[in-house]
Amino acid sequence: METENEKDYVVVIQCDRAMNQVCAGFQCEWAFSARRDAFARYPANTPEKSVRYLSMSCGGCPGRAVTRKLVNVAKGLKKREGRGSESVAVHLASCVTRSNHHGPRCPHIDAIKRQAALAGFPDVIEDSRISPMAEQRRAEGAYAAPLSH
Repeated sequence: METENEKDYVVVIQCDRAMNQVCAGFQCEWAFSARRDAFARYPANTPEKSVRYLSMSCGGCPGRAVTRKLVNVAKGLKKREGRGSESVAVHLASCVTRSNHHGPRCPHIDAIKRQAALAGFPDVIEDSRISPMAEQRRAEGAYAAPLSH
């Protein structure tokens, strides 16, 4: 696997329900652009090297479109840029990985990771934007408990 310094793309997989009902993905993109939270691992863009951002929904429970969408990303990278999936970091957005105001932690995370691996992306990173307010509310027990698998 390439290091974060060698990635050309960060793909963020967001909860389909959250995207369709509440979230435009602004907080995740903002955190990526600012290189905060789970994106602090990536170097800032320079004129010589930039890391691009792409977000997509999971396609609905249980992440049914992840394989198709990531295969599409892999084909596009190969055809248009001559790059492989190793140049992509895949993140599961915090709306998937953590209980929050959108809902509980997704019970399909392991299935989504398996689907990503089938598409050629075996290393999936959990989290994107980590909201301090949501962290506080989680600690206070304000959000629903995670669903069991």
